[in-house]
Amino acid sequence: MEITRKILNNLCCCSVALMLGTQAQYILAEEAANNPATGETPWTSEIENRKTSLSSENDSQKNQQASDNIQQVSKNILELKHQVIVLNKDLRVMEEKLLFPSSTKYSVFVSMTSGQFFAPEGVRLKIDGKLVAAHLYSEKQRQAMIRGGVHKLYITNLNEGKHTATIFFTGLGHNQRPYKRASTIEFEKGSVGEYLEVAISDDSVTQEPVFKIKQW
Repeated sequence: MEITRKILNNLCCCSVALMLGTQAQYILAEEAANNPATGETPWTSEIENRKTSLSSENDSQKNQQASDNIQQVSKNILELKHQVIVLNKDLRVMEEKLLFPSSTKYSVFVSMTSGQFFAPEGVRLKIDGKLVAAHLYSEKQRQAMIRGGVHKLYITNLNEGKHTATIFFTGLGHNQRPYKRASTIEFEKGSVGEYLEVAISDDSVTQEPVFKIKQW
């Protein structure tokens, strides 16, 4: 009787195990049917999706970091350019002071008030009979002078005493006709730096340009 009970118990356990195994097969078959392309279970698919999401986030962070690095490099380059410009300006000032001490420095400028009857194209400067400077004007430079800009034509060292300066202008006068003009001035260089200005203005009565040279 005891043997019979044991045999029945074993048969029940086998039946339960068989039923559980069959149910598990049905579940796996159903999950495979839900993922016909890959045959993956929902848990496997979820893991892959999370891996893909993490990979995308990492790529996005790397791209953002690279963009930040590029912006920082561009900012550093702009700051370096600004420093170079300031340094070049300081070097030019120092060079001018070394080459042209204040006691012997002499500068020649050109200014223009209106430009209605004369548009300068070129200028030449002679000091003490020697050609020392020549310049051709662009349209942008002419417009800048009409708006009040001053052209620094020449800087040199002059000893104290009497000197002669002659300015030669070429350009277009009234009605676009070619125009040439020369002006000469005798001046005396003092013990300190001085300036010579060639001022171009208009005479509305004669409709001719007027050239005046004056020392400051």
